[in-house]
Order: sequence, then C-alpha cells, then structure tokens
Amino acid sequence: MTTMLAMTDDSDFRLIDTTIPAPAAGEILIKVSHAGVNRADLSQVEGTYPPPPGASHILGLEASGTRMDTGEPVMALLSSGGYAEYAAVPEGQVMPVPTGMSLDAAAAIPEALATAWSNLVDVLAVAEGETVLIQGGSGSLGTIAVQLARELGARVIATAGGHERCRQVRALGVECIDHESDIVSRVRDLCPEGVDAVLDIVGSDVGDLLPLMATDGRIAVVARQGGAEATINIGRLMVKRVSIHGTTLRSRPIHEKEQILRAAAQFALPRFEDGRIRPIIARRFPLAEARQALDYVRGSRPFGKVVLDC
Repeated sequence: MTTMLAMTDDSDFRLIDTTIPAPAAGEILIKVSHAGVNRADLSQVEGTYPPPPGASHILGLEASGTRMDTGEPVMALLSSGGYAEYAAVPEGQVMPVPTGMSLDAAAAIPEALATAWSNLVDVLAVAEGETVLIQGGSGSLGTIAVQLARELGARVIATAGGHERCRQVRALGVECIDHESDIVSRVRDLCPEGVDAVLDIVGSDVGDLLPLMATDGRIAVVARQGGAEATINIGRLMVKRVSIHGTTLRSRPIHEKEQILRAAAQFALPRFEDGRIRPIIARRFPLAEARQALDYVRGSRPFGKVVLDC
C-alpha cells in the first residue's frame, strides 16, 4: 500500500487519498491509531495559523500509534499530519506510551504536556510553594497543566465555566473558580498576597491580570481566545516588576521541541504510569467526523481532550 486516508485544512473536511509520507533522515513512520484535536486545528482551518514552512497541510499536532520499524506503541508531537493513517515524525518528538495506558488516552498527552512543561518550567520557572493561576483548567491543555503544576509542588488555582466543570477540576487536586464570576475578586480572596505565575489562554485580559500578580510575577500568554489586543497599565507592570511572555510551540526548531519533550517525559511519564497525572478524554470521533469534532471543540464543551480514531 502506498496511499492513505487523511484530512487536510481544506474547509470542506473531505477525507482524501494521499501518499504515505516517507520518513526523512532522523524521522520514523508511525501507523496512527488516534489523533488529538486542538483549538490550533480550528485556527489552521480558518487560515489564521498555517503550518510551518515545509510542513504538511494535513491537520493534527499530536498522535498515538505504532512505530513501523519496531512495533512499539508511541505517542508523538507533530508540526502537522496527525489526522491521517500514517505520520512521519522526528524521532526525538516521539515518546513511549506509558505502561498500561490505552492508545486513545496517549493521544491526549503530547501537545498539552509539551505546552504545559515549556511554559510552567522553562518560561515561568514555577517553583515549589508558589501559586499558579491556570485559565481554562477544564480544557485539553488545562487538565494536563493543572496536574503538572500540582506535581511541581505549586499551589494551583484554575478557572473553569460553571459549577460542574469546577467540581471536575477540583477532583484533579487543585482549587477552581468559575470564570463566569468576578475572577479578580475571587482570586484576591483566595490569594491576597498575589499569584506568582499565570498560564493565560485569553490574551486580551493581560491588563486585567496585573492587579492579581505578586511582586516579580510572571505571565505566559499561550493563546488569544479573547482577542489579540490588550490594554496594560505600564505603571503597575513596573511597580510589581511583572514580566509578560508570549509563547508558541509549533514553530520552534526541532531541537528545541526535542529538548522540551525529553525533559517533560523524564518528569511526567512515571507520573502517568502510576496515575498521579492522567489524560482525560472528553469524547472520541471517527476521522471522517473531524468536522463534528472541531465543532465540539469550538463550542468549548469538552472536559479534557477530544480524540479522533484514525
């Protein structure tokens, strides 16, 4: 067989027959079992987040499956290509599936783990005993990020929409407030001394977060779900010595992504194996129903990750 089924970022969401990718030097070929669905996939379809130069227009930033060379079950971080039956990926962006974990659960890990680790550890330098505010604690990134921050020894305050979602986030061992309430006052009540670090997925609210920050606080903006512009009180920023970082993962050089995954895997994989951190699957869809899966994500309904069966 030389062709496979795949789904590109064409907005009509038709499965196409395309050539199975040939691994380049340093890459391996994976028979894809499942692919994680992310908001970035929506942005790519909408034309606001194109794949990096040289990357395929097949959707999908993460996948699980079987190495074609060894038969080992693996999960991988991709620049593109997960919504397909096969994917070629740099070997350094591949991790073993944790012992005892199913392949569908494994597909929920790579992108969220790499994003959470690179921001919580590399950018925000979260230290044991510090307080971290994580927005969207019930989402595909948030459910992993809150558990990772907890395992790093931080006090974690997350946000989520509604009583039931907050209850589910609290079950992950962290505090949670309803983001439909007055977040500023609620966080101040919980943490009068201010939070040390924020994982921000809204973007446009950076100025609103400044009153919540402790001196020398850090904010990492990883998405712009609320818009691309923010109003910031520079005086407050200076007085509190707050630093604001904008980060992305997909466009980083391969060697940087490999370094992130190597460090993240060393810390997190044992915790996935013994259940201290667990991936949460919101819902599974067949690959042919990727449109419905993306609509489900667009509606902010999932608790955890939406996964495609490829």
